[in-house]
Amino acid sequence: MNKNISVIYNLVQELAWYFGNQGFDGECCENLSLVEFMALKKIYEKNNLSIQEIGIALNFTKSGATRIIDRLENKGYVTRERSPLDGRVCCVTITEEGTVVTIRIIKKYTVYLEEKLRELEPQMVGNIKKALEILVKAVQH
Repeated sequence: MNKNISVIYNLVQELAWYFGNQGFDGECCENLSLVEFMALKKIYEKNNLSIQEIGIALNFTKSGATRIIDRLENKGYVTRERSPLDGRVCCVTITEEGTVVTIRIIKKYTVYLEEKLRELEPQMVGNIKKALEILVKAVQH
């Protein structure tokens, strides 16, 4: 096995720690778990998703996605509506409160990361972006 693969795995795990539930200052995403935030972010990016589409995007079963949506709905961040095209399909829509919290969390982490990478040359930041895009694409397929 390529030794670099093990190093990459460990580095990704370290990043997940800092951007996951532990977050910074001992929190992730206000009153959201990481998985709740990821679901909310998917809905924010492409509003009016079915629960099944959310499950696929997060690599969860439909029942797992339903439990996450239940929690987000109880927090007032999303609502469920029946599809006007197919009444059997439940579509999830982000609320104004959900939009506000999503934008606030994204901004908080963007500022945090910008502070951490401030000393790097712009080309290096571009290289990091490109490498992460390649890695994400590889693990998604």
